[in-house]
Amino acid sequence: ETGYDILFFWVARMVMLGTELTGKVPFDVVYMHGLVRDGQGKKMSKTTGNVVDPLDIIAQYGTDALRYTLVTGVTPGLDVPLNPKRIEISRNFANKLWNSARFILSNLKDLSAEEKAAMAVSKPMSQEEMEQLAMPERFIVSRCHQLVAEVTQQLDEYTMGQAGDQIQTFLWDQFADWYLETSKVRIFAAQKSDDPEVQAAAAQARRVLVYVLDTNLRLLHPFMPFVTEAIWQRLPHVGKSLVIAAWPQQDGAPLHVDEEAVRQFTSLQELVRTIRNARNEYKVEPGRKIQALIAAEGALGDALVKEKAALASFCKADPALLEIRSLEETRKVMEQDSGLQPVHLVVQAG
Repeated sequence: ETGYDILFFWVARMVMLGTELTGKVPFDVVYMHGLVRDGQGKKMSKTTGNVVDPLDIIAQYGTDALRYTLVTGVTPGLDVPLNPKRIEISRNFANKLWNSARFILSNLKDLSAEEKAAMAVSKPMSQEEMEQLAMPERFIVSRCHQLVAEVTQQLDEYTMGQAGDQIQTFLWDQFADWYLETSKVRIFAAQKSDDPEVQAAAAQARRVLVYVLDTNLRLLHPFMPFVTEAIWQRLPHVGKSLVIAAWPQQDGAPLHVDEEAVRQFTSLQELVRTIRNARNEYKVEPGRKIQALIAAEGALGDALVKEKAALASFCKADPALLEIRSLEETRKVMEQDSGLQPVHLVVQAG
């Protein structure tokens, strides 16, 4: 690993000297990156006074934020501008990861030692295990398994920046914004009910939260070693340290992905986004609960019915006034003169 500016002065000499003294080429791969420049793209120089002291950056933003910014900022053939705004974004990502972990850990504190130990991740989740989960859980585990395959391939191809960006996108957009919020519906419901099905759904949610977070900590560890190790040590885990923990894709075989669950939850996401856009367009007060009638049939309709509570939470709909019916039943309701002036939205046809 080196910058192109010292390719001849250092790397080539190591190759020639190593070959001369040992008769063997010392290394087969040279990973070249651009120069680290200041925020305006200028080369750092003591004369111009634009040298950025990494110790000052670390004191302000943290080591992981600086490391992540440098690694993900690498684009083959281009230099790396060290912009404080990008470092701040990386620090915010680390904070988001820490806060997500705090929520998960707070919901494990009342479990017994045996229950926590059973959640420790020792191997990837199998197809048989995933089939026992509800649709949102199968979705997030499937997305996680897709991420593992993509990041593994990108690291093998030395596209470090793209790998780091994809981990952040998944953790921020899919895990924190969608599944974490879905899990809250299950966990909070279990705090108010002793129903066995409600308790089982919450237990499933906690297990999936730990599994997905643990897997992503393993992927993110080369980029952010300190915060990932600190979180992993607090989670139920197997082994002494994250740095020597097994990579999620151990034997090269692809992990199981439930394509049907991915399609169904993606449809739920599009539905939620459409309703949110309509609320914004019609200037509905943020705290106001709306009435909603959703037309959905087949397997998707059944899945939405089961996730009615989560759907109501995402859309800020009144659970008592949220209905999911067949297309024919929806037409009949719409033809009735109820005195209301509903907004009709088409999210997905066919």
